[in-house]
Amino acid sequence: MDCRLYDTKLANHQIFKDLKESLKEDSGDKLRNLFALKDDVLYAWNSIENCLFCINLKRLEDHDEEIPYQKLHLLSPPAFTVEHIVSSECGSRLCLWGSRGVTVAELPSRWGRDGLFESGSQTILCKSYSLDERFLYSQGEIHRVHWHPKSLSHLLVLVSDNTMRLYNIALKNGPKLVKIFTIGPKPSGSLGQTVLDSLGDTAIDFTPTPDAEHLLILSGNGDVYMLQCNLDNNGLQAKLKGPLPMYPPADDNYGSESCAITALGGIDTPTLVVIASASAALYHCLLLPNSSDEQDDSHALYVMESVELNVTLDDDSAMQYMCPMHLYPAGRSTYACVHAGGLHCVALPVLERLADYALADEGECEWQVQALCVRASVARHVLRSRAPRGLALRRAAPAAPAALLLLTHSADLLARHVPARTHARTHARTHARTQARTHARTHEGEKIKLSISFIFSRTIEPYNLEEQLFRAVQMRNPASDEDEINSMIKERQKLSFMTIIQEVLERKVSQPILKLDKKEEPSPKECLELLTQSTVKLRGEYMSRQRRASDVIARKLTALRALQQQQQQWRRDLLEEVENLRLNSAILREKRDLAEKHQEDLKYRCSATVRALRSGGVSAEERRAVGELLQHQRAAAALAQRLHALAQRAAQRDLQLKKCQEEYKQKDTVLGKSHSDTISSILQQQTTQISKIIEETKLLKDQLGVV
Repeated sequence: MDCRLYDTKLANHQIFKDLKESLKEDSGDKLRNLFALKDDVLYAWNSIENCLFCINLKRLEDHDEEIPYQKLHLLSPPAFTVEHIVSSECGSRLCLWGSRGVTVAELPSRWGRDGLFESGSQTILCKSYSLDERFLYSQGEIHRVHWHPKSLSHLLVLVSDNTMRLYNIALKNGPKLVKIFTIGPKPSGSLGQTVLDSLGDTAIDFTPTPDAEHLLILSGNGDVYMLQCNLDNNGLQAKLKGPLPMYPPADDNYGSESCAITALGGIDTPTLVVIASASAALYHCLLLPNSSDEQDDSHALYVMESVELNVTLDDDSAMQYMCPMHLYPAGRSTYACVHAGGLHCVALPVLERLADYALADEGECEWQVQALCVRASVARHVLRSRAPRGLALRRAAPAAPAALLLLTHSADLLARHVPARTHARTHARTHARTQARTHARTHEGEKIKLSISFIFSRTIEPYNLEEQLFRAVQMRNPASDEDEINSMIKERQKLSFMTIIQEVLERKVSQPILKLDKKEEPSPKECLELLTQSTVKLRGEYMSRQRRASDVIARKLTALRALQQQQQQWRRDLLEEVENLRLNSAILREKRDLAEKHQEDLKYRCSATVRALRSGGVSAEERRAVGELLQHQRAAAALAQRLHALAQRAAQRDLQLKKCQEEYKQKDTVLGKSHSDTISSILQQQTTQISKIIEETKLLKDQLGVV
């Protein structure tokens, strides 16, 4: 994909003009990422309409004219402020999360020539559901959300009470809390949580390793814990290891204000862990097996180098000495660091040598270790959203970057920035410094857009960068749960809007009734203390909750208005379809009446023909044919009579033959035994006489000589 697309078509597209107002709504120092890119589809969150905007970048590149974007409305829109968007590995789900909740959106199917959602409909409804809404919205604060590296249907949520919660979102009856992992001491209340935050004992970020075997969890004091990623069906709790030892050791554990962690590398190389601190320092550590005999210390972190970023903040900013950061891997050896002052890109040449070090023999290990430290890391200041201190033309404090997209397939970086007013000289300096370091890797004459809301693209790696290794992840069949208790729990976890408002307005402390002695007037000091205490409680327990409830109601009203507009549009479409159906039914009714008329005409003609035949009004040929038919009918009747007579005669002959045969059988005489003996004796006598006569005849012939 051509990187010039982002500076021309995409930067001037209508989608960013519509997102301009929503991105300016919460322009503070809090870091957000309201963009997500998956399968050439760019997703952006619009907080005003409370929906997702999406556009197909591949389709935008293929078409010369400007193509419209699509709106994805959620059936259950989030009741919290969305701060991050994370796409699943398969691209079928989007996770929208903020400090007060997590919402998962099921993306609809894509079909058609251009691969659009619902074949190109302008507005689409998406199925969505919130995770553990009662707990996450009112009880805890979410620090980080990641998809499970070994599953497409599990989410990992890191909460401020030092617990990591694993949810299964692929069940038919809704998402389910599978496991809760305890990272450290669990606070018993808001006061305990505040103490843990101040001491740095709260887990603030986590990341999976490149081999997807472990999770690295970072605490505010710099401690790193390790947790296995394997999913099991028997519900066994994975053992938490740590804190991992760091070498060489430091007194402050390499900073007491750690804020972000990420892991780089590959399956065939050791893992390189990046730890960011709020003092704008980055620590690059190798995660290697530990040689100690202790079971909990199976791995250790070896700090290779530290990188200090030059971050410009406001003099009057509350975060003058603290700069929270977010880390985003941008390839195998590059990552981006987003902070309130802009954006840095850090390249790690050491990762190119780690593969050789992992395959080296024992004799080459020392040489390979020396080669690891030949080239130091390079930090490029890609974007500066803060003007230098003391700049007279600075009028307002710009906002932190609202979104960051890393295009790994072409090694381009796409950043969406929302400053209020940034001086042109600041961008010129940033551009000059960045181009001086990467003049052989970037396009010449690259433009940086200066406006209140603009898109900024920059190439952060050469084009011949080795592509990331994509690992095929198979979804494991989730455990089947048939007990009805889980369904009851799911029903109880669903919150109505009234319940959410009640949770927001619920006060943990109350203002006591003032009862004073009327005879004694309180001193001015006591009155001031009483007034101050009441004002603080009123602001903290009443007004702040009222403002929060107002924000929730406004967000709900915005979502309902958006749904109402969409439903009105659907109603108009349905009315048009009903009108078209009414017209079609009228046309069909006319055709039916015409067909009935033709049928009646045919019936009348048939009846007339039958009447004419019955009345005899026929022609001579018809009469002749009828006469011939009658003759043939009479001849056929005569032949039938003759055949019948012949058949009767044949039957009579058969009867006579049978009668004769029976009479003949009756005439046969049967002789008795005496008669048969007499006849046989007579026959014997005659036989004897005949034989004597024959002998005498022979004698006479002999005597007479007669031959």
